[in-house]
Amino acid sequence: SSGINAEYGSPVVKWFWEVAHAMTDEDKSKLLAFATGCGRAPVGGMGEMRFIIVKNGGDSERLPSAHTCFNVLLLPEYSTLEKLREKLYKAIQHFEGFGMI
Repeated sequence: SSGINAEYGSPVVKWFWEVAHAMTDEDKSKLLAFATGCGRAPVGGMGEMRFIIVKNGGDSERLPSAHTCFNVLLLPEYSTLEKLREKLYKAIQHFEGFGMI
């Protein structure tokens, strides 16, 4: 499957950023940890970080997933904004990371 990051007209990418921008700081930190493995911005700031959203199949009941080593968010092409919001929040709220302290 091709990356949807390059498809700037993709509703799923627009919805993702709409949801992300509306998050509380705590939820933004959880999203960052979910997608990158670290809940903090890199030393050089967020502008220094490469973040990729990749299409992970069509509309689905699956939750988003991530390749944290590469800052890649795998996002199904959900059919609605509400579904994307629900699945993304569920994924970041139940994210355990590597289980290390």
